Amino acid sequence: MKYFENIKDVNEYYHIESKHSLVDIRRYSDIIKTNPNKIEPTVFDFYKISFVKNFNGYLEYGNTKFNDKNGVLYFVEPEQKYSCTSTKPWEGYQILIHPDVYKKYASEKNINTFSFFSYDVNESLLLTEDEQNMVSLLMEQACNEMNNMEDDFSIPIVLSYINTLLVTTGRFYARQFSTRKTMCNQLASDFFKLLKSYYKNTSNFSNNEQPSVIYFADKLNITPNYLSDTIRHHSGKSALNIIHDYIIEEAKILLITSSQTVSEISYILGFEYPNYFSRLFKKKTNLSPSDFRKSVKSI
Repeated sequence: MKYFENIKDVNEYYHIESKHSLVDIRRYSDIIKTNPNKIEPTVFDFYKISFVKNFNGYLEYGNTKFNDKNGVLYFVEPEQKYSCTSTKPWEGYQILIHPDVYKKYASEKNINTFSFFSYDVNESLLLTEDEQNMVSLLMEQACNEMNNMEDDFSIPIVLSYINTLLVTTGRFYARQFSTRKTMCNQLASDFFKLLKSYYKNTSNFSNNEQPSVIYFADKLNITPNYLSDTIRHHSGKSALNIIHDYIIEEAKILLITSSQTVSEISYILGFEYPNYFSRLFKKKTNLSPSDFRKSVKSI
């Protein structure tokens, strides 16, 4: 497996001149001619944005594969293993961007705020024809600016194009969530079923674990960010917010129907420290668990 700590090392591997140490934009036609059919398992210490067309093979990252997908936009975050095999050269663009670039250009929205970088390949963005044209235009403009590098304004302009691409990608994902409504509704339904049955599973009690986004994402074979974004699109709330609401409802039932102490209830619900439970309960209800119990008993 190859590991690239910086962008310069990637370009040296492909015998390409680096324009900048923290940002790089290339047409695949300028890269894959040196190795047209395969990219062996690789890990970057920076972000990768890839737009591919006319791809005939498979991409793999996050232990997932897909085949023969055209017009795909996908994202790889630092330390995520990535590999690629195709029966023919593919078209499109690749952007490599190191997060350190935002230390100098802090006015641009930091790339690590975009959740879709943590999606797996089966959660990639399948673009419509109009979306492909828009992505191509933005990447082409950024690529041209990068290649010209006329003055000190070039990198901020390139970052502006990238930021526009990433913000627009959020819109594209919202469209994909809507057009794949049946799948998203089923995913949301499965999530709520798992959530409602969580405390019925005695192993969760014995392990003293709170329900978490990671837990449900693992059960549903998707990434936590994709689950949360799908649930947010479906319900208007994040998956974590819904989980917390559910925990509080379970806590209310126990506070009303049992004689167990607040500490005992917090442990049952998976909190290692009762003060964490009390803090969450008060945040959601404006009452401490003890005050809630007293208010109910006084009715």
